[in-house]
Amino acid sequence: MVGKKPARKPFGRTGPPRGYPKNHSVYADPDNWRYPLHTLWHARTARRYFDDLPNRSKYTEEERVYIDRRIDEALKSFEKQTRTSARRPTPKPPARKKIDELTLEDLLHLFVGAARLKRALEMDDSLISISETPTDEISGKVKDYLVRIDLKNHTILHDCEDWRKSMDSKNMCKHLGKFMLSLDEGRATKLLRDVLENKEQWKFTAP
Repeated sequence: MVGKKPARKPFGRTGPPRGYPKNHSVYADPDNWRYPLHTLWHARTARRYFDDLPNRSKYTEEERVYIDRRIDEALKSFEKQTRTSARRPTPKPPARKKIDELTLEDLLHLFVGAARLKRALEMDDSLISISETPTDEISGKVKDYLVRIDLKNHTILHDCEDWRKSMDSKNMCKHLGKFMLSLDEGRATKLLRDVLENKEQWKFTAP
């Protein structure tokens, strides 16, 4: 039984939540913009919330089957990606360049990678908020994700799923890429050069 896609509901949204995908296909309940599935974390959250009886009771049996199937398919897809994807290598400076010669673009390609950097460049500037102190801390948000850079203690804290998977190898996600692009270019370049040169001192963490 494949189920039946839910029709518009009184409790449904008229569009995606702020900062969330605008593509219907990444929601388990597409027409009501509910239960987003665009990351592993969101798919797991969708499963947890939809397993609650008050949420399930809002739908017919056929609609529940449809939503369950969509969530399960997303979870299986992410689990397969996790098993088959190779670990990203720890960033290293190009052999022909010294660290102090690397531009911001060079550094972002090393830490973020070409595909993630492309997605970072495509993100709307309105999704970024930044609060800078003169010396010790830069903090803000990218969409609903937290970013906190503690310069004194050499720590970068962030909370998206891609970051959690990559932080052990000192790689960055598209949100950190966009955050760096939104900083003063000179400050961002200096920061990334320092991280690259002193990787053992810097800690990448998540809440």
